Amino acid sequence: MGVELYSLPAAGLAFLLAWSAAWLLVRLGATPLDAGRFASIDGLRGFLAFAVFVHHSSVWFVYLRTGEWAAPTSAVFNQFGQGAVAIFFMITAFLFTTKILNAERGQLDWVRLYVGRITRLLPMYAVAVAVLWVMAWQLTGWTRQVPLSALAGEALGWAAFTIRGAPPVNGLTDASQLMASVTWTLPYEWWFYLSLPLIAWLLRRESRFRWVGLATISVGLVHLGWLLEPLRLLPFLGGIVAAFTARSARVRLFAEHWAASVVVIITIAVTATFLHSAFDPLAVGLYSIAFVLIAAGSSVFGLLTNTASRLLGETTYSVYLLHGLLLTLVLRFIIGLDVAASWTTTQHWLLTLALVFPLVGLSYLGFRWIEAPGQRLAPRLLAAMRPNRSQNALA
Repeated sequence: MGVELYSLPAAGLAFLLAWSAAWLLVRLGATPLDAGRFASIDGLRGFLAFAVFVHHSSVWFVYLRTGEWAAPTSAVFNQFGQGAVAIFFMITAFLFTTKILNAERGQLDWVRLYVGRITRLLPMYAVAVAVLWVMAWQLTGWTRQVPLSALAGEALGWAAFTIRGAPPVNGLTDASQLMASVTWTLPYEWWFYLSLPLIAWLLRRESRFRWVGLATISVGLVHLGWLLEPLRLLPFLGGIVAAFTARSARVRLFAEHWAASVVVIITIAVTATFLHSAFDPLAVGLYSIAFVLIAAGSSVFGLLTNTASRLLGETTYSVYLLHGLLLTLVLRFIIGLDVAASWTTTQHWLLTLALVFPLVGLSYLGFRWIEAPGQRLAPRLLAAMRPNRSQNALA
């Protein structure tokens, strides 16, 4: 008897292996950052990124046989991708809205924030896109297929975090699929970052016109060509609401009780089982309930705050950017599309499980040697930009 494509036990085993890989890294001497106020969120992020990997593995199985890159027909496996992204958006909105709420009026350092965001997101993104370009050029015969002006336009589109959609590479129209098309989320993240001064103004933490004006313009870009879908912005609203709700002493007290962990599990399970889209308003509302409790301190019976989970959380961005490239490398370039298309669902799952340890290990190295050094560049860049000015809050 074979393993079904949308097998929950197989998916559960994949998650267990991911946690085990992080546990092994801890045993080998890797240590996550000290648990902070939002340790549960730190642990949550790693499981979310890994869920996207499981989601895209199932997408690949169908793609190999139909040529169609489409969402899984299973609600749960579709939520592994969409639900994870929706909660990522909530995390972004929660953390930055909380920073704004904690800041004094007029003390928000927007230059520092944007330099910090660039040094945080760009290095690993640049590496992943470079690998994607190498793959695309190999698929196009190592020969330039488009005029230099078009090639420059493609490079500019990728350098701009695919704000206007993922462009081709050397004329390869579906190049973004080499990366599992994950970059679609980055314009949403950047739209939110640029909207922060407007949010600060609404919360009475900012009054400088130049920053509020910039934020207002960025919001307007949603309607002027950034190709963002309004429903996919709803999770950011959920994260903003969570930033207010999680400050309640009563909510934090309940979040520490075991019953809160039960509520988190049930809410997420019900949403993932019965709602196919994570951006349905009802799904966003239900995920927001679970997220508020996690943001307020629920550890889901200790799962999210243990050392291995927090270490897995540190690999989040690398897992998110690299998992699609790893699947492409193995399925397209090593095994071959025709051979992989002939495999049974059981064989496909065995490959997925076999890739868990390499993915987590590679992502940890990406975090340690690419992401972390990039983050450390921010203070030096700021010092070079304004040598006579002290750095304010809001990193």
